[in-house]
Amino acid sequence: MGLLALLAACTPDLPDSPPMCDARPLTAGEVRARRIPCVDELIAGGEGAVGDWLLENAQARFVVRGTYATLTQHGQDGGTLVDAARVGQADLLMELLPDGDRSEIEALSLSDAAELRLPGVRYHLDADDDRLLITTPEGAPIEARWVPKPGVEHVDGVARSGNHFLALVLPSPLPADADSSGQIEVAGLTGVALSAVSRWAGEALVATEVDADAIEVSLGGRVIDRVPVVDGVAAVVAPVDTVLTGVRAGCTYSGLESVGCAGLSVRVRDDDGRDIAATVHFGDDDFPLPEGGGRAPLGVTAGEAWVWAGPGHASWRGWYDGTETALAITLARVLPDALSWAEAEGAQDWAEGGLRLAAYGVEVAPDADHGEAAAAVIHQLAAVGVGYANLLADEEFPLVSVDPRDGVLVSSGARTAGDVWTWGSTANPRRPAHGALDSEGFGVLDRATLSRGGIAADKFVVVRPEWVAAALAEAPAWDWPTPPDALWLDSLADLPVLVALADAWIDVQPLAERVWLPHVGAANPASLFRALAERRASAGNGPLIAVAFADGPVAGVGSVPLLHVSASAPGWMGALSATVHTDLGATSISLDANGDALVRVPLATWAFVSVSADRSLPWGGDPAWAVSSVRWAP
Repeated sequence: MGLLALLAACTPDLPDSPPMCDARPLTAGEVRARRIPCVDELIAGGEGAVGDWLLENAQARFVVRGTYATLTQHGQDGGTLVDAARVGQADLLMELLPDGDRSEIEALSLSDAAELRLPGVRYHLDADDDRLLITTPEGAPIEARWVPKPGVEHVDGVARSGNHFLALVLPSPLPADADSSGQIEVAGLTGVALSAVSRWAGEALVATEVDADAIEVSLGGRVIDRVPVVDGVAAVVAPVDTVLTGVRAGCTYSGLESVGCAGLSVRVRDDDGRDIAATVHFGDDDFPLPEGGGRAPLGVTAGEAWVWAGPGHASWRGWYDGTETALAITLARVLPDALSWAEAEGAQDWAEGGLRLAAYGVEVAPDADHGEAAAAVIHQLAAVGVGYANLLADEEFPLVSVDPRDGVLVSSGARTAGDVWTWGSTANPRRPAHGALDSEGFGVLDRATLSRGGIAADKFVVVRPEWVAAALAEAPAWDWPTPPDALWLDSLADLPVLVALADAWIDVQPLAERVWLPHVGAANPASLFRALAERRASAGNGPLIAVAFADGPVAGVGSVPLLHVSASAPGWMGALSATVHTDLGATSISLDANGDALVRVPLATWAFVSVSADRSLPWGGDPAWAVSSVRWAP
């Protein structure tokens, strides 16, 4: 035996070395499945990473995550489809999660196909075919198919790559409809996509004449495509069982037939003559208008219309007769920019700068049950007076995109287990669930500590009342390793929880759906966050309430502690009722014509004030309410 043969015979088997980087586009007839060896082989804009798995041919590319963890779920194996793109296009998929055992992955190359095989899942791609076949133990095989739709200008129900759209071809009859978040559940597959994933059982090309600007294609009551009408004709490629409806701003259609067209054009200003954003409310619909107003396509039905710009302004009410109408409307500002008494009381934030209305707990994609894009949500909030929004997604980091013309400042955070969320979670899409806390197996106190990032970390932690109840059952408040920074209130019914925390010397800032934030100087996320950190915000669903202990002796009163209260609300909310809460109990107080009051609290350790009114919307809604920050006696 020769020396080389002898050495070969004695050499132990070595693990396969990683493939060499080969980022070239494949040619016709080529197909491969392999571990991704380099960054150059990743799909642009995707969540895949070196070490994940790639299926590709000359037409399409798909990335399957390694088995270490899913992108959007906690405590589950990977092996999920995270990227999908036509060759040369960017990724558009968030994640598709096949059922079945995904604990191991093996790449297999055949003569005219390639596969990624897992114990309970198989991904199959043929050469020169852009369809990915997904096979699981449950249900029939599912296709991820690229559907060509040239000219389609807006798609809400399928994910887009150039002029192609990713659809899941499922067995007929179609399963239950997906929810608006883009998450679907069918036998063998749970899908989470950047936009809602359509279920297709076949498609047909329909060339139709219509007097409209576009045709909306609806499936299961959900709009999936908007196809432009060019020279009176639209070419619609759509799944079976879809509904086609004509679209033109201000027009009402029955199918493809126009019933009539009309709308309300409104220019909206405040009492200083400045253009402001506003909302037209008509029937059950809201039409957000940008600064200066615009046209609300109300259609030909007559009815009562409202124009409002949030709780900081008056509202307008009038009759719309179903014909084209133009109006110029002034909505007076009814809340002060600053409080005149505040500087003397040491409440500098309320005396200088201004106020900005914030929206907290705003759920956007890819939240499990709120799939609307951030930019659309922000546009709606801007039209009701919101100037700052904190975006969230359950167990996930939100996808943030904002139209700067709306003028809304934005921050974001991750909400964990429904009762804790934080500012400061990572937006890195390659981390499982984007860095949100995997809370399974942890107690309530550990969830808060881990959400902060540890005892010494500086993330801002918000908890719900049920967390407080569970935490108090686990340990007295003085033994909590990391007390929360803020308490979420759904209504005034949650005030006993705030009282319990104050009695335990836990200083938290109340938070709610709407929060007035005072700021010194220009408004920016840092200056607005300061109002929370220093406990100077007013939380509720619209009214404004501010309190401060008097700084020093008061003429005619002496040094008895006095709480200065100031409350404001638009007249359409109704008269405000106020209550002061201290460690001695709760007492109703009277506000003067300006909404102010001086309240003696000689023995109190802490105090806060709540207000309520009849309605939170010009046309009704829930009762209006607000809660001040907690103030500690000097």
